[in-house]
Amino acid sequence: MKLIIILELFINYILLTLFNTHMLQLNSYFFRKHFKWMRKNWKKILIQTILILPTVIICINNKILNGVLIIILGISILYNMPKRNSKISLKFTGRVKRLLVTDILVFTILMSILGIKNYITEKLIILNICSNIIILLANFINSPIEFLVRKRYIDSAKKILNEMPNLLVIGITGSYGKTSMKNFLYSVLSEKYEVLKTPKNYNTTMGVVKTIREELKPTHQIFLCEMGATKLGDIKEICDIVNPKLGVITSIGPQHLESFKNIENVIKTKFELADSVEKNGGTIFLNYDNEFIKNKSLNMKKITYGLNNKELDYNSYNLESSSKGLKFKTVDKNKEEVKELKTKLIGKHNIVNITGAIAVADFLGVPSKKIVSKIREIQNVKHRLELVPKGPVTIIDDSYNANPISSKSAIDTLSEFKGVKIIVTPGLIELGKEQEKYNYEFGKYMARVCDYIFLVGTDNYEAMLKGIKEENYKEENIFKVNLPQEAVSKILEWKLQEEVIVLLENDLPDNYNL
Repeated sequence: MKLIIILELFINYILLTLFNTHMLQLNSYFFRKHFKWMRKNWKKILIQTILILPTVIICINNKILNGVLIIILGISILYNMPKRNSKISLKFTGRVKRLLVTDILVFTILMSILGIKNYITEKLIILNICSNIIILLANFINSPIEFLVRKRYIDSAKKILNEMPNLLVIGITGSYGKTSMKNFLYSVLSEKYEVLKTPKNYNTTMGVVKTIREELKPTHQIFLCEMGATKLGDIKEICDIVNPKLGVITSIGPQHLESFKNIENVIKTKFELADSVEKNGGTIFLNYDNEFIKNKSLNMKKITYGLNNKELDYNSYNLESSSKGLKFKTVDKNKEEVKELKTKLIGKHNIVNITGAIAVADFLGVPSKKIVSKIREIQNVKHRLELVPKGPVTIIDDSYNANPISSKSAIDTLSEFKGVKIIVTPGLIELGKEQEKYNYEFGKYMARVCDYIFLVGTDNYEAMLKGIKEENYKEENIFKVNLPQEAVSKILEWKLQEEVIVLLENDLPDNYNL
């Protein structure tokens, strides 16, 4: 029986190590961020520990007790098994492989340090309990190596770019809308140029570097570089590698305030792109519907775009909305050329992004007919105001990382539909000290539009509920659920006679899916 227990302890340690590695990866290998995650998820860590503790009685030579321990360890193994439905799965990158090798070395050293080889079971118990600490120790040991690896990769990416002097790099950043803008630009610019874009959410420094090293070819003429940021200097770091000649700032809003601390730091960081473009003698494209962008003083070549404003360089107007998409017109102030456009997309902010894409495409000489044709074909980015028919219900899936401004925009989009309007949301996250305030205001805003409200989880429940009740909303139309799927299932059971529109706004405030 002891052999079975030893085997189970080994398996459990491996699973714990993979879990802790996964969490560390999601926390970008930052100690402070990981410790914060540990504090927030102490219950998960406590359960993992409790399931191991009974094994301390292994020294008692009792078959019944040993049988019980085998069962408990089996439960622990099942509990620590990787979740199939993880939102973001563990990626076995080079860094992860190096981390796991170091973890094995630390594990082996500690096994030898802890005492006589005959006490293997006891040592395994201790190491299981300390698995989180061991992976952090391995991460610390690897820090100098990772610094050198990172530098080598960055230098390699710079060398590739230096060998392509005619490559036009377009930097794209914003608190929201940057992925949509990247995809819109890729669609219209590909009509004339060979274009490479950063894939998915490869908008960090190393994501950009990876794209350059693995995907950039000599035949590419344009590189669309999405630039994300969580702190001051993040955009500058990417710009210093790629040296963008054109830049697009899609939006600025209160997002990632936990790391940025305040909106002023968000503004400074996003405009690091403008600083780099100016240094390279280029042009910046600015969404002037955004007050933070509009109010920023710039003495450089810029092109402005937005909605219903004749003073802008590119202005879209006469918006006609339906469940099939949008019709609108766009005019170039300098050419006075009017484009009549259709798109399958919904939401005014999508039209703002399309307008920005038109401005860049015009600037780069893409024919108007090609632009109009491509915009008609554009498909929405998944989980960003994506229309998903589900039987008698139309779902507007806007579950990707909402913020105070985009969430209100999504509700505005919902308000344009006829029928029963329902919202399902866990609220807004990563807003630091302002989170309660913003969720209170969000509650008030949804109460003015939505016929039914489903609040998901507990993190922001009280703040949103307070805001909803402030609007004298019917309490019987407010529901609390643990998961968005619960809400959708309940709505489908209602079998309402009218057309039903369900807005899924933001995802659960946890990438880890514990």
